[in-house]
Amino acid sequence: MNRMDRGLDRLLSQPIFALFFVFLAVRANDLKKADEALARAAGWQAFYGLRILLWALCAVVVFIYLWRFFRGSLRQKSPVLWCLLAMHAVLIAMTLIYHGATGYWINWAAGLALCLLLNMGLQRERAATMEAFSLALLTWLLANLPVRILIPWGLNGPDPNPLFVPEWVIGNRVFYYRLAFPALAFEMIRAQREEGRYTLRTLLVFAVVTATVALQRGGTAILGYALLLVLVAFFGRRALPRYALPITMLGISALLFVGLHFFHIQELFTGLIQQVLHKDMTLNYRSDVWVEAVDVIRRYPVTGVGYLPLSYMRELFHSTPETPLNHTHNQMLELLFHGGLLALIPFIGMTAWTSREALRHRRSPAVKTAAILLMVFLFMGTVEIFHTDPLYYPLFILLGRADCLAGEEDALPRISFFARVRRDLTKKR
Repeated sequence: MNRMDRGLDRLLSQPIFALFFVFLAVRANDLKKADEALARAAGWQAFYGLRILLWALCAVVVFIYLWRFFRGSLRQKSPVLWCLLAMHAVLIAMTLIYHGATGYWINWAAGLALCLLLNMGLQRERAATMEAFSLALLTWLLANLPVRILIPWGLNGPDPNPLFVPEWVIGNRVFYYRLAFPALAFEMIRAQREEGRYTLRTLLVFAVVTATVALQRGGTAILGYALLLVLVAFFGRRALPRYALPITMLGISALLFVGLHFFHIQELFTGLIQQVLHKDMTLNYRSDVWVEAVDVIRRYPVTGVGYLPLSYMRELFHSTPETPLNHTHNQMLELLFHGGLLALIPFIGMTAWTSREALRHRRSPAVKTAAILLMVFLFMGTVEIFHTDPLYYPLFILLGRADCLAGEEDALPRISFFARVRRDLTKKR
């Protein structure tokens, strides 16, 4: 091992680098707002410091990964990572071909760098990596909760406009759970794998996440959190059954979308939708957006149209100040719209691989937690999108490296499909 290898090992074995990078990367969506606020406070016309810093840290992570990759120091290459890179290559190519918007590129860079960091860390510095992710997300949660309590009208308020949407430290009532749910899952996995039990920090994260959900609300978030708690309680002391897998949940989400869009099954649940989730029978105009999105997909089924400027998306979806619509509100529809089948196939592929790993290590508590979190997000993806959120795809990497989360005693032997069929037929005889 040369000096460079030793230096990189020291850098990643200490959680401070990963902690600082994760802390910035998970809020890549808001760095532009933060830079603008700093510029106003200092009296400058423009400031790009935080965004430049994040791009630089992403470049450092990519360099470390490529160095280890070509040095052969990564034990095993991740199929999930290859699928992820292929999918983003398609999305970037289509965006460039159709002269689309590049505003999401910092989100993609942050998300991919988080995936690379997590993939490396789980193999060689698992404890430090999980500690960094857990502490970074907990820091954001602890910063958000007192602000939410003391400033209920939001950091961007108050505003008498009835359409005003208040924002807090980790977003409004629509976006906050994209950080809060992974924060709980990363802490549970860290405690299960490194401590062997839940700790006081785990209870603190659970209490903060529950209080945040209760205060900030949001129909999708409440439904997702309820599903998360139910699945954790139901499978907490048993192995995941063969049907409780991410690929199964993705299929359920697809069938649910077909039912909502083509057969209007939401009319059977009027009370739940209107009184509990606080949405109308179009699911807050989602069904109207789906009509326009499906029409575009029929014209560009293979390649999609890339990520178009927000102004075009709002015009396409007939957005108004009362109904600000700028995406398709469905995870599979979003990929088909922007990247066609060329983007959807890698997404299905990495979901299938994570399901394979979850099935093989389904006895492991840490793997069960990772699988449950991913299933919850796939279910919520029926009416929401997460593809531009930096924390979404690390969830696939986390479960795709289930061999690093589980102990040897939790792994089932690797056998082929045909060998498993022969074994099952032999048992029946």
